[in-house]
Amino acid sequence: MKIFWRTTKWISLTLLGVVLVYGLLALVFSLWSTNPPDNDCSKDKIVYVTSTGIHLDVVVPVGDLPEGLRHASFQDSISTHIAYGWGERNFYLETPTWADLTFSNGAQALLVNSAPVMHLTRYQEKKPGWVAVELCEDALAELLVFIEDSFQKTASEEWEQIGTTGYSENDFFYEANGQYNAITTCNTWLNNALKAAEVKTSRWSPTTHGILYHLERP
Repeated sequence: MKIFWRTTKWISLTLLGVVLVYGLLALVFSLWSTNPPDNDCSKDKIVYVTSTGIHLDVVVPVGDLPEGLRHASFQDSISTHIAYGWGERNFYLETPTWADLTFSNGAQALLVNSAPVMHLTRYQEKKPGWVAVELCEDALAELLVFIEDSFQKTASEEWEQIGTTGYSENDFFYEANGQYNAITTCNTWLNNALKAAEVKTSRWSPTTHGILYHLERP
């Protein structure tokens, strides 16, 4: 019996230590910013970052989307912006907000190396809570390449859609490239997208707050 309690105590302390170290690293690397080059260009392109509190998406005006990101499943005549996000399959499909979080899907997202999905949402107008990010035309092109490369494609270069819709009739899920784990989360994907566009952001941030901290600073 003593061995059991000692083992349980050791496991509990080890897990607590891992969580504390992870949290400390997340804080340090979230506050530590990148240093992108100060490009002398006309920043006349604007994309946006939006948050659900758990997930961050990058939102692109429909008029700036290349052919490769104009998928037939979400095109309509009234959408003005399209949001893109990447995340763990079960967590993304089952946890749109904190209210939907369960121990099971939270633990799986953090502890299991699992397959991701791309989440796409169409909007009919710009939302007031979005954070604007000004980009040069070349930077926007790099961002869009990063987004397009995140989609898993068939031999005929088509996206692989999951189901018919997502949380509503205005959002959709697709198979994605990569592997999701505690180091590579939905928010580190967004952070890497900003790095591709040479936007000042966190060195690494698994949470929404670390990224928004840099975007919302004057």
